[in-house]
Amino acid sequence: MKKDTTMMRDALTKIFLGLLVLLALASCSSEDKGTEPDVVAPIDFGATEENLSTRASSTYYATASTGIPLGQPMGVFGYQYAAKKDWAVSDTANFMYNRRMVSKGRNDDGHTEFYYSPLSFWPQADTYRLAFFAYYPFASASSDTGIVPTVAPGTGMGTFAFTTKDKSSEQVDFMMSDLKPNLTYVSSTTTASGDTVSFRMHHMLSQVVFHVDTVSVPSGYTSFSVKSIVMHNVAKKGTLTPTYTAGKVTTFEWTVVAATDNDSLTVDGIQKNSTEDVPCRLLLLPQDNHDISLRVEVEAIPVGSQRPIVGYATMLMSGTTAAGIWKQGLTYYYTLRLKELTKENKLYIYITSGAPDDPDQDDDYTGGTAIQWGGTWNGGDIDAAKKATSSCTGFSHGLP
Repeated sequence: MKKDTTMMRDALTKIFLGLLVLLALASCSSEDKGTEPDVVAPIDFGATEENLSTRASSTYYATASTGIPLGQPMGVFGYQYAAKKDWAVSDTANFMYNRRMVSKGRNDDGHTEFYYSPLSFWPQADTYRLAFFAYYPFASASSDTGIVPTVAPGTGMGTFAFTTKDKSSEQVDFMMSDLKPNLTYVSSTTTASGDTVSFRMHHMLSQVVFHVDTVSVPSGYTSFSVKSIVMHNVAKKGTLTPTYTAGKVTTFEWTVVAATDNDSLTVDGIQKNSTEDVPCRLLLLPQDNHDISLRVEVEAIPVGSQRPIVGYATMLMSGTTAAGIWKQGLTYYYTLRLKELTKENKLYIYITSGAPDDPDQDDDYTGGTAIQWGGTWNGGDIDAAKKATSSCTGFSHGLP
């Protein structure tokens, strides 16, 4: 009997000790929640975009309505430093350096979500802090975006060299986020948007939009269209310097290389009667446009003929109401219009500020240029245009 009692006491003691161990483990688990080192807390990234309302390159362009296009990557830089420190310019992007993250599209909250591999995890909150910023589109030695990031130790957010593509269809919507400093897992818990680090992306370029108003065909012609727009003396190279200031805001400053007349850009893929729905768009470095010239090539079919004639006009922006400064993150609308001067027997082309349906459309035709018929087309000679006589007015059009 005494032996049975001893065995029972030993068994109860083991059970009691086991319960104490379980309680201790549960207590430790509860206290350490949210500070586990690099095991159960992956860092999720998301982004929202400012809206420029329109797009240039359908591949790269992002808006608040569309988000960064599905499958397109952004680059992320990350800094890790002691938990009791604030982010400083002297810190190094040692946690992530130009990490490639690919868009999964927008979620129900309007945030673009991203996937990347290998995953990164939050460090212990009482040991380290993190800081991040992002840019778009991602650039590498093998990419063709025109962006070259340089984020060296001790240079803060670094610098980003940029070269504008020669054709509008290839131009990219260069964007960058504010710096998000001093983050920990505790301070960056997942929100309803689904990401623990959410970037606000800002457009770094100016968008220039041309509408071609050829709906009303001039008398003497059965059709009229703009075939090409080439912009000369436009600045194409610059360096962007993002800075996190003492006021805890991120600023963006461009240093732009002065243009020469050899620096040109082409609006390609122009649609006939380009309107609000199908405009001609460029994404350009912020700059003063006074010295920029536009060469516009046109094609027309005179009344009574099936053979198109080709002409061109060159306009200097400084001589028009469209002259001004293109600023970062803003869109500028212009309309190319035709005006018939019957006394001179010529067609003039003008650039005015505003879209065709803009109630504030500028009707000042200052700085128009007469269309010169004949010359070259697509690199080859063409015959000089013949006079076209209108059966309605009796005026001839095309040649002076």
